[in-house]
Amino acid sequence: MEVLKKISILSIAGIMFSCGGNNNSKDLDTPAKGDIIVAVDESFKPIIDAEKTAFMEMYKYTKINAVYKPENEAIADMLNDKARIAVVTRELNEKEKKIFTDQQISYRSYRIAADGIALITNKSNQDTLISVNDLEALMKGTKKKWSDIVQGGSGEDVVLVFDNINSSNLTFLMNKFGISTKAKIPIYAAKSNQEVIEYVKTHSNAIGVIGNNWVSDGDDPASLGFIRSINVMSVTEAKNPRKEDYYQPFGYNLALKKYPLRREIRGILKEAHMGLGTGFINYMCGDAGQLIALKGGLIPLTRPINIRPVQINN
Repeated sequence: MEVLKKISILSIAGIMFSCGGNNNSKDLDTPAKGDIIVAVDESFKPIIDAEKTAFMEMYKYTKINAVYKPENEAIADMLNDKARIAVVTRELNEKEKKIFTDQQISYRSYRIAADGIALITNKSNQDTLISVNDLEALMKGTKKKWSDIVQGGSGEDVVLVFDNINSSNLTFLMNKFGISTKAKIPIYAAKSNQEVIEYVKTHSNAIGVIGNNWVSDGDDPASLGFIRSINVMSVTEAKNPRKEDYYQPFGYNLALKKYPLRREIRGILKEAHMGLGTGFINYMCGDAGQLIALKGGLIPLTRPINIRPVQINN
């Protein structure tokens, strides 16, 4: 945190945009004062917890109330004025954009960082390599057992574990593999990314699907505890892969777009004035916020970075 305090304080008076009506009330929050709710995809809880804590330490008269829920619910909260910002993995769809058009309100979408979908297995599982093709086959049900994807693997069925049936992690893979319905995907739905990790720790036949920031912050005791208790799988898109064609979901591989399951984190802001939502978005996209993203194992998208290659050996 001392490093962050030495960074010159970000000028927050930067982002202005039009919206319906004018409100000159003295009670409006400002970029450095006030109390707002931010709805966040549960996959990003570790990084947003770190961002809001640092922001509130710097700006003493602010309170960022983060609520964590499935991605579509986070967007719905923002659309229905229950949250000022939605932190998610996708842009608004046409139906969602129409709500802004009908209300004659502008919104802004900001690229905050890039992360990866991490695949994790039980510590007893010695084979931690998987191809994108095999993952697709497991989701489509054309392969079911460990022996179908690993030479000499067990005859047990693979259990794919997601944090929620409406998870952005699940949606990302469905879109990647062209799967239109969840009905036939053989998955087990836990209640959070942390519960996915706990399930994998006690089930040797499971593959958990989580956001990589849950296992990539080397200074976070919780993250260190998680990564020591499970294996992080290496993934390849190559059809006839060599060992060096497999990549893990950490900084260097994300920055060079080598990791196949890479995605972006976005902040969607609905604010009728230059208020605390603007201030918090600016902070996350500024120098201090981007350093926090980098420390958390994500890839900053608004500031230049210097990343060393790192591979975690299971």
